[in-house]
Amino acid sequence: MPVVNSDQTIIAILNNKALFFRLMDHALADYKNHALEFTISDYDALLVATTKGFNDTERRRLFDTLSIDNLERNGLLNYADRRTGRFRLQDFILQMLQHLDSKRLRELSSAELNQLMKQLEECYRQVSDTQVMWIAGDDNFEELVSSVYSSLQHIASKLKSNVRALKGQTERLATIVDEKSYIDLERSDQVRVALNEILRIHERHVTPTLQFLDERLDIRRARTELFGETAPMALLKKIIARFEERKLTDHVAKLQRIQFHILAMGREIGNIAKGLDSYVKYAEAERRRYNRTEQLYNALRGAVEEKQTGLLRDFMLRPDHPVFASARPLGGLKSFLRAQSANVNWPKSEGSFALNEILRVRLEAELNKPRVEFSGVGKPTSDAEIAQRKFIEKMLAVMADFNYEQNYDDAFLSVHRFLCEHLSDYSLKNLMDAVPFLSAKGIVELALPAASATIEYKGLRLRYRKRCYSTRSKSHA
Repeated sequence: MPVVNSDQTIIAILNNKALFFRLMDHALADYKNHALEFTISDYDALLVATTKGFNDTERRRLFDTLSIDNLERNGLLNYADRRTGRFRLQDFILQMLQHLDSKRLRELSSAELNQLMKQLEECYRQVSDTQVMWIAGDDNFEELVSSVYSSLQHIASKLKSNVRALKGQTERLATIVDEKSYIDLERSDQVRVALNEILRIHERHVTPTLQFLDERLDIRRARTELFGETAPMALLKKIIARFEERKLTDHVAKLQRIQFHILAMGREIGNIAKGLDSYVKYAEAERRRYNRTEQLYNALRGAVEEKQTGLLRDFMLRPDHPVFASARPLGGLKSFLRAQSANVNWPKSEGSFALNEILRVRLEAELNKPRVEFSGVGKPTSDAEIAQRKFIEKMLAVMADFNYEQNYDDAFLSVHRFLCEHLSDYSLKNLMDAVPFLSAKGIVELALPAASATIEYKGLRLRYRKRCYSTRSKSHA
């Protein structure tokens, strides 16, 4: 395999940055992948997908340039572990790719800011060491100065990337919230996620960065997520003061230039925080509205559950129920029967794909369902069954003379007395077959208040719950 030099390899990476962006997205999707390692198989698959449409020469050239072996030979990988199938790009390559898209830059967390704080504390410890010989040209002194510059420039670079990352993220999230649409369910979910992300960024990144850049924090030191007894910017000022004490004005001017550059970022972060304040307040108001809505729903659900007693009457909430008191300012509630209620208004949004899929599957299953063929009533198989059918027909003929135009407080007792007089071979066990005949002419329902009764006839006893009978004309009057 031919070796491609470093500059051509880096150019190929920049020309195919979309490949590495997708690779980074795969890694970030795994919340356990804190090391930002990449999978060799994913990389190879993305590389193959990128070369679709290339001719053989272009494809072979790109494979040779961006192969894992060539990246490793040019020192662009931290490591490539063939045993686990994972590799890690050098930090400067990742930072270069992230720099191309500010939305991909990572915000500094409290833990990362504390690492920068440790670097400042180490710099201050070194320049405060009494054994340091502040002599220009001395090797130890020159190495110390170089270390101080390197540390402060690294901190400034990290904070600058942090500011760009916060700007990119907040602008993207603010755009989502500002373009909210209350009638689009899918859009509302995006706004809710964006607001939660704004709250997280404000709490986990913006506030710690403001604390880091506040040079007065050590004067009114409050408990924060930043370690140390001295504010970071106050510590930076003490480091520069060590050079002032030694009359090293040239170094003082250069270090102050870095200091002013860092302090200027504090104003930028402050502007970001002010811009997010309105969204933070909006998110808090949304949370209060959600909590209030949930309280009202739970109260309504509890009131409905209290009505679920199994009775056929008084099972619906009245418009003047106390649970509707909070809705009084919206206007009076009207009472409608279920038969007059409006049809369901399905939401006009793209979020109904799951419902559409269910309806499609059920319709297809219904069309493919085998037709059920109903057979006629079979002939009686025994003399007992023949006798039973004849008796039912006889009882049906007798019940035709029952007075269905009268209301009865005890339907069972009324039918029992009627059959005793008009059906010669009547038995108490036939009563349960005769009472359902009443439902064809009127309404049979449980008596209120609920009560039990007993009928004894020819050595048999029937214990039942009382049911009343009313004519249909009476029930609709």
